[in-house]
Amino acid sequence: MYSTEQRRLAIETFIRFDHSYADTIAELGYPDRHTLNSWWREYRETGEVPVGKMIREPRFSDDQKREAVEHYLGHGRSLSRTMRALGYPKGSDTLRGWIDELAPSQRKYRGPNPKRDLVPVEKKVQVVAELEARTGPAAEIAEKHGVSRTAPYIWRREVMGDNGGGAEG
Repeated sequence: MYSTEQRRLAIETFIRFDHSYADTIAELGYPDRHTLNSWWREYRETGEVPVGKMIREPRFSDDQKREAVEHYLGHGRSLSRTMRALGYPKGSDTLRGWIDELAPSQRKYRGPNPKRDLVPVEKKVQVVAELEARTGPAAEIAEKHGVSRTAPYIWRREVMGDNGGGAEG
């Protein structure tokens, strides 16, 4: 989005450079050829520098945003439940943004826990060795070591450099 002043400067430069799109763009670093042509055409027709697009009103009021965040915090911190109950917003990214803006660090985070202790390489090697030796089902091996059922397979790829079964050669 370009300001009216930037548009005025571009049109003046365009006129000064004898209507050369390439020279104007090279001099200013903006806009592209089609945009400059559009501005020039509007300037020729109206005699005025085209103004920037009007900034639209926000779709949701501050009160609506606050209501959504309060509902989220007061009803189990569920994005989908909040959107379903209120009927807005339509996208969870919008609601996440409101929560981060109005109640920083209050949003429920799901995913890998960065605070969880990292598993030492020695333990990974031991679990992978048991997996390879097949002393029992992978689920039992994982349970014995207190990890998820998929962890031994992931660690095997890390430790052994397994490329996912593709043949090399």
